[in-house]
Amino acid sequence: MLLRDRQPELMDDPDLPRDQHEHALAGLARLNRFSGVSRATFAHVRRHAKKIGHRPFRILDVASGSGDVPLSWLASAKREGLNLELTMSDISPVAVEQQQCLANSLGVKTHSLQLDCLKSDLPDGFDMVTCSLFMHHLDDHQVFRLLQSMQSATDNAILICDLHRSRFNLAMVSLAAHLLTRSHVVHTDSALSVRAAYTGNEFKQISEKALARPVKIRPSFPCRFIATFDEKVIPEPIAAFA
Repeated sequence: MLLRDRQPELMDDPDLPRDQHEHALAGLARLNRFSGVSRATFAHVRRHAKKIGHRPFRILDVASGSGDVPLSWLASAKREGLNLELTMSDISPVAVEQQQCLANSLGVKTHSLQLDCLKSDLPDGFDMVTCSLFMHHLDDHQVFRLLQSMQSATDNAILICDLHRSRFNLAMVSLAAHLLTRSHVVHTDSALSVRAAYTGNEFKQISEKALARPVKIRPSFPCRFIATFDEKVIPEPIAAFA
């Protein structure tokens, strides 16, 4: 079995040159399009949005990067006549700027917040809180705290998509990164990301302990899992991370 090994990634370096950061964000967006992750996750967004009625379905996306995945939901919802209201967040000012540029190019409107989700409370009042390809950057106690913060931001659904750690996925992701982008940052970080990722079962254990509610984990080809928390929260004391 491939043991979890979390090492600093190049994209996490605040001193990464802007041109390399932008190139890497574009490369990651290309990998996301290839993986079809937007379609897989939008199925969950659509299901919940249809329950709301005529008012906007409010989504908060955490650690959004360039925002390519949640912004694709807006574009799909627009075609289907669904009323989504999207707020994205990221610690990087470069990422926040790219979110708005991409939104303009797609002809959709969104809110963007520059926010450190590990140090600041998330805004609340959302119908769904989502996060894609960020949990593998974190230690267990950080995942635990972020999940609780996400739960505080909504009384309903949470949707998380991330890499699944395995030797096969390590080879697949590394190959795809080299085929689909010339970014040396993505080439390096793709392998580091899979090595740092949780398995679906590992994530299920930590998330159910953090939130005291059931989580559904299903594989999402290629190389990822999708975790959904659909039941409303039943207030009860939640133990601190140990």
